[in-house]
Amino acid sequence: MALAAGAAPSGDFGQIHAEPLDPRSGATEPIVLVFNYGILVNQHGERFIDEAPATVDATYENITRTILEQPQGIAWVVFDSRIDDVPNWKRAVRSDQAPIAAATIAELASKIGVDPEALTSTISQFNAACVAGKFNPLATDGLATARGYLPPKSNWSRRIEQAPFFAYPIICGNCFTFGGIRINSGSQVVNADGDPIAGLYAAGEMTGLYYGTYTGATSVLRGAVFGRIAGSNAGAAAGQTQAG
Repeated sequence: MALAAGAAPSGDFGQIHAEPLDPRSGATEPIVLVFNYGILVNQHGERFIDEAPATVDATYENITRTILEQPQGIAWVVFDSRIDDVPNWKRAVRSDQAPIAAATIAELASKIGVDPEALTSTISQFNAACVAGKFNPLATDGLATARGYLPPKSNWSRRIEQAPFFAYPIICGNCFTFGGIRINSGSQVVNADGDPIAGLYAAGEMTGLYYGTYTGATSVLRGAVFGRIAGSNAGAAAGQTQAG
């Protein structure tokens, strides 16, 4: 409706803010942000991306979009019992569903519907590529897989070998779209020439702000800041209209 009224578009209309979600969960925003400490495999039991090129908060969006491109749009994060070396790791999972657990990799594969031989082979190759080094869960530790192993894993690369083994399913969730309408610093919607459209204000996800990737912690912030500005200015404008 705003575009029809002459509002200028803004933001990337072909992109979304992607979040890694547990499809089993009925919780609000059941994100799973521990794949940087394990490996991600698709339905063929194959790794397909570097799970830890940097901290998870800086990389999860791109990784989640890649999950969307996998068969059936799903991936599984696989890790072992040493996940408990990561302090408070469960706080990075908002799903109300427990991870799928198994005593062996083959059993885990059967439970998640992945070919046991394929998953066993993938983990064996990954384990062979892991090198000695200090694991630091609270910083990018540079503990990378051996050169030549593809796809590489740049940080937190440890062998997956200590039972029990765990897995969470992950799909790509659309938190919000990047495309929206353009506003000025007063939250007034503007046209293609940058001129305000009288009586029309916008804030939050209605406004187009992002291109390519989401900048962490800015979504709610822009809604709070420009929502207040929009409300104040719209109220003032309505008061002037009534007084006139």
